[in-house]
Amino acid sequence: MVISGFMLITVKGKTDAVVEQLKKLPGIEVHHIEQEVKVILTLEAPSVDESYRIGEAFKEIDGIVSICLAYTNFEDDEAMQHQSTGIQQ
Repeated sequence: MVISGFMLITVKGKTDAVVEQLKKLPGIEVHHIEQEVKVILTLEAPSVDESYRIGEAFKEIDGIVSICLAYTNFEDDEAMQHQSTGIQQ
């Protein structure tokens, strides 16, 4: 499981529509909206590749101005464990 935290900046007046589109993506949970334009969310995916694929979909949502990845935990992703330890199978 890969868990990532994001902060998105949206166009004022489009935040609700952005949130509705985000909620259609798998593994997305919106936690907080601040100052009518900042959206705090987590993305949970089974692998780094799937997490990247879902995150790339943010670019297609009208009203998102900026995407900031704040945190990623991929301890349970087997591919990343092998890369970080240098162990090859």
